[in-house]
Parts: sequence; C-alpha cells; structure tokens
Amino acid sequence: MTYPTDPHERLPRGDKNRRLSLGASREEMAAAAGITVEQLHDYEHTQPDRHFSIAVARRVGDALERLEATQAPHVYNGPVPSDDAD
Repeated sequence: MTYPTDPHERLPRGDKNRRLSLGASREEMAAAAGITVEQLHDYEHTQPDRHFSIAVARRVGDALERLEATQAPHVYNGPVPSDDAD
C-alpha cells in the first residue's frame, strides 16, 4: 500500500527526498513511475501552497514504494566522529 494512501496528501518535496535517499536519478524515477522527466521535475518542485497533478503523485508514490521495497537507502550523514577528539 502506498503511503500516504490518498495521493492528495502527498508531499512532493518529501517524495523528492525519498528518491534522493534511494540514489535514484530523475531519469530512473521517471521511468519507474511511467512519467516524463519534466513531469517529475514539475511535481518535485511544487511549492507547499500550490496544486500538483494527482495522477503524477499516484505514479510517483507507487514507484517509490516499489523501489524502497527492493533497495536500501543511500543516506550519507558525513564522516563518523573520531573518539580521538578532545
């Protein structure tokens, strides 16, 4: 089941962060979602007070769920702190 279940409640910037944590390029995500790179770009850059395409949101959400089920996130939080620091 896609989260959130209602595509009207999707957060485009949050979906972009999910895509980036998977290490998926715009081209890869657009292909997985069955949309164009331009549609993905427009969706991911939707401002919080603007409307977005529900059809695109549904496709992106479904693609994210599929990718997250088969890939581990690639989040880099910087170097590990050393115990040698005073």
